[in-house]
Amino acid sequence: MHLALVAVLAGSAGCSGGASGADRVDGASGTPPPAPAPAPAKAFDPPAKFGEEIALPVDEDVKEWGFALLGPRLYHRTSEALDAYDTRSGRKLWSSPLGREDWYTGKEGVPSDDQTIPPVFAAQQDGRTGVLFAYADRTKGAGTEVDRTDVHLRSVDADSGKVSWTVRLPAPKGAAVGDLEPAVIGAEGGTAAVRVLTDRDDSGDSDSGQSATTYAVDLKTRQVTWQEDGFAGGALDSGVVIGARLGAEATFRAIDGWHTRREDLALAGLALADGSPRWKQEGRASVEVERVGGGFFVAGSLRDSRTGELVPSAPDGSFIHCFDDRRSVIVCDTEETARGIDARSRKVLWTVSEGDPARKKPEVQNAFHGAVYAGTGAGGVVLDARTGKDRGLYEGAGTYAINEYAAVGIDMKVYPAAG
Repeated sequence: MHLALVAVLAGSAGCSGGASGADRVDGASGTPPPAPAPAPAKAFDPPAKFGEEIALPVDEDVKEWGFALLGPRLYHRTSEALDAYDTRSGRKLWSSPLGREDWYTGKEGVPSDDQTIPPVFAAQQDGRTGVLFAYADRTKGAGTEVDRTDVHLRSVDADSGKVSWTVRLPAPKGAAVGDLEPAVIGAEGGTAAVRVLTDRDDSGDSDSGQSATTYAVDLKTRQVTWQEDGFAGGALDSGVVIGARLGAEATFRAIDGWHTRREDLALAGLALADGSPRWKQEGRASVEVERVGGGFFVAGSLRDSRTGELVPSAPDGSFIHCFDDRRSVIVCDTEETARGIDARSRKVLWTVSEGDPARKKPEVQNAFHGAVYAGTGAGGVVLDARTGKDRGLYEGAGTYAINEYAAVGIDMKVYPAAG
């Protein structure tokens, strides 16, 4: 399961300062005319056709933690920086380096290293957009001070790439910050939720005793409003932080979540506002949470974010993934069934299953603004999100992430929207 923002003004070339005599033109000022303003990126809402593949100039030797689309830009979080790219040209627009040294980069091939933790967007008080991410850094002790590892939440201006602010989070209680990168799991209503993976101080077994701490941070005051140790947030939706309440022997694998030899885990939801319990389902040996949005998440099946309860109209089957079209439809896909569900009424809108004599069961990859993007083995097909009927075909484009400006494959190949 990998393992989510793009082209500003493409073709923009800055004017160089100090033009030579050969660059000058006739006129009273003797200075060259200003460069023409670049054409704005064109939106297709939703896109049904895509342009040629663009490979971004990324360093494959640097660990990447995830990416996300916002307008015509893609924002890419690595172990070294936050980078912004133009999705029409593939040009890197800016890079905001972390500046930390000798930090574990997650390139050792351990399963837990394969987290997907894309950056998160939040509106700022000045009307601008901040790109949020969390990172850990070591501080070497001096004198009698011991070395420590701190977790920071940072906001970078989405337009300029300048660091707006950085906040250090309080240390977890009874645990030490682990090697794995922390994550901003979401932001709503001016509050961000951050999860930090930890190692219990009292654990003598290297294969057990992992834990986590989840924080809520007010983005205006930049203060931690609550901190819950022993709780691993996995998704934020509808004012609820959804995750795993951890037992003493919990272990984490990014591929399939939290596990324990005892059934002492709980799937739980906490209020983003104050950390108070909203709901809890105990007696679990494993917990894996996948955010869907629109009031839903997946943990074994499609569930209501506000209550944790199963959505009865969701398909049964193995390896379920669900997608919010960000309007009115949730689309769920298993190995056996693809299904559209009305986000309000929870009624089934359409179903295509294996063995249907009239249609091939598509493999759903994403959904956006009334369109479903899927593969059939012979290429890509766009379905109508409310009827499930074919709208048209497309070739080649990966749609792991998509908006009205571009589609992006899980391999970070970009396909500009073209129709």
